[in-house]
Amino acid sequence: MHPILFEFGFLKFNSYGLMIAVGFLTALYFIQRDAKAAGLDPKKFADMAFVVLPLGIVGTRLAHIAMFPDLYSWSDPIGWIAVWRGGLVFQGGPPLALIYVYYFLKKHNIPFLKSADLIFPYLPLAHGFGRIGCFLKGCCYGAPTSVNWAVNFPKQVNESEGFITGSPPYIDHLNRFADVTLSSTHSLGIHPTQLYSFVGLITICATILLLRKHWHPFTGFTMPAYLVLYGIFRFVVEFYRGDHNPVHIWGFSDQQLFSLFFAVLGVILFFILRHQSRKSPETS
Repeated sequence: MHPILFEFGFLKFNSYGLMIAVGFLTALYFIQRDAKAAGLDPKKFADMAFVVLPLGIVGTRLAHIAMFPDLYSWSDPIGWIAVWRGGLVFQGGPPLALIYVYYFLKKHNIPFLKSADLIFPYLPLAHGFGRIGCFLKGCCYGAPTSVNWAVNFPKQVNESEGFITGSPPYIDHLNRFADVTLSSTHSLGIHPTQLYSFVGLITICATILLLRKHWHPFTGFTMPAYLVLYGIFRFVVEFYRGDHNPVHIWGFSDQQLFSLFFAVLGVILFFILRHQSRKSPETS
């Protein structure tokens, strides 16, 4: 676990934020490369992306506040905006970001669906780097397990940060498993769900790129493809999570319900866009 990768005096490079930045810049590089190849202005995509990123973070934070209101208090006003501590729900980001993307592209007369085919394959790539940040920070952790690849998180990390008194899994296990002999230095072995997510997201990225190259049934198809593939994958990986995502309906976590919604929306959107493309082949 390395919440702080390195320091220069008072400057601290937080692994979580740094990996989000690396994922964002990597995805932007490939989007701009593909935009240039498609005859579109790469700079416009960069201008758009640097607004989309903070909007997406705002959306993910608002979703986390809605799902975990007990973690926020006006006695700690910085805590509401301290995203470097973690506390982001990914599904809250895309709706807000997508609204701006649609507005920006229409304003600059850039085809929306053509642009979607440039953008959506690389969303899981950026997200995957973010999951590496989760692993380094210790958030979004898995349930206890005895599998050979289980990971044990340390008791103490970054005590100088003040608000960090131990790794999230260790503190959780200390509070929840009083009847279990817990190591004095590490948590119980848990599923490395952050790494599962990284592998799954990179696989989704590669799959959509292959489909775009060898199939591409209509312009914009990568958008519903992403929604379906990510929705199904996230629904499955949630069964291995151990960080107490709220459960309200049918025994599924809220994250799983969001994921099912994403997948169903993707299927509906696929048929709508396919029908639209058959009626108006030039529609973008």
